[in-house]
Amino acid sequence: MALGAYKAIEAAGKKDKIAVIGIDAISDALKAVKEGKLCATVFQDARGQGAMALDVAVKLLQGEKVKHSNYIPFQLITKDNIANFK
Repeated sequence: MALGAYKAIEAAGKKDKIAVIGIDAISDALKAVKEGKLCATVFQDARGQGAMALDVAVKLLQGEKVKHSNYIPFQLITKDNIANFK
């Protein structure tokens, strides 16, 4: 959606006036960040989310108490750190 928003903003001649940030860090978004079209994209750690979900499920099955809310931090990807994400 962020890439579509960028295209619409570009077509309206406002790409220098509106910053666009996307979610999911897909390969096209990473390319757009590298090219300066998107300001950033957010990496959601699916592997980390799955691992935590399994960990919480196992603890519940074993009768342990778990926190009601469990978070895997998102990672903001910008031109400054894009080399860390491939």
